[in-house]
Amino acid sequence: MPKIDDQQDDPFEKLVLDEDFVRAAEHKESSARARMLSARWKKNPPQDTSWRAPVVPLKPRRRRRWQLPLFVLLAAALVLVSMNAKKVHDWAFSKAPGSAGTAPAAAPSIAPALSASPTAAPPTPFADQSPDMQHPFAGSPADKWPSGAAGIALPAAKPIGIYSAHTVGKDEQLVKEFLVAALIDPHTVGGGYPQSAVDLLDPYQRNWLTKALAHPDKSDDPQGWISRFDPSYAVPVGDVRVQGETTLASDGDGGLLVKTDYDYVYAAHPAGSTDEVERVIARRTLTFRFYDSARYEVTPGTVTISDSNGTTAGEGCEPTDGFLTPQFQSALPSSTASGPAPSGPATDPYDLSKPLPTKQPDCGRSSRT
Repeated sequence: MPKIDDQQDDPFEKLVLDEDFVRAAEHKESSARARMLSARWKKNPPQDTSWRAPVVPLKPRRRRRWQLPLFVLLAAALVLVSMNAKKVHDWAFSKAPGSAGTAPAAAPSIAPALSASPTAAPPTPFADQSPDMQHPFAGSPADKWPSGAAGIALPAAKPIGIYSAHTVGKDEQLVKEFLVAALIDPHTVGGGYPQSAVDLLDPYQRNWLTKALAHPDKSDDPQGWISRFDPSYAVPVGDVRVQGETTLASDGDGGLLVKTDYDYVYAAHPAGSTDEVERVIARRTLTFRFYDSARYEVTPGTVTISDSNGTTAGEGCEPTDGFLTPQFQSALPSSTASGPAPSGPATDPYDLSKPLPTKQPDCGRSSRT
């Protein structure tokens, strides 16, 4: 058929509906559900759109420069190390600062409290070390002993006499409170009045101890129950090192006995000077009795000491004044620490494997301090 000149060409005659055409299309047909909702919302737009999450524009993250604070801390640490190089060296190689030898420094106490009766005297590693303000227990077994109340380990409570295990446990705690208040508490040891210890005693013994503290003499000496330094003569250094044991027994009359046998090791320097440090080793054996309340008059919440014994090493032989009196070498010529020279066979104040003799010498000698 002949072509008519004024007839226009079909624009879709050469159109090919292949995959490239479909992907290149700028407009895409909405889904049937979208068209349905669009038509519905033209007449009845939705009222509650609170369920829709708000559109919050995202902020670009700032890149944290964490390296800078780390570098500052490292630089500060290097400065501190350089300023204390000797101390760091001593710590790293376990040397006692200022010592000429290679013996380890007198480290903080690390030994646990005794769990059984000792069978021999404790050794003294590096016995040639001398005490100083930083290492007051260097050169003695107490250097590794527990500190303060940690050295008083109570045995497991059990029924004894009329008392249940629960009551026995409470009585053990009362005994420990007294030992700490009377022989360990820094206020007491520093020369303060041991009010807490006094209050824990039954009324009769409370009256006696009050009198002995006010007017100590050889017949009424509170030092067997209370450990104090006269602050005008000696000042405590560091803590109190403690080692020993507590045992339970029946009093044979329905009551309970709590027996304590401990070494309390104190260090002190002369009042007004820190050039010298000396130690005092006080071994105290105190037996506390809890009577059958059905047969005896008792005061709940108090303790009664039925027996006591003890020795003190590192003191002079002067008459008692109720205070621990370290034997400072610098004060010997003119102080009250001078007096008769110790005599008799030397005993080891750190040896808890041997019971104390019933009768103590007036001024015995010690094999070590």
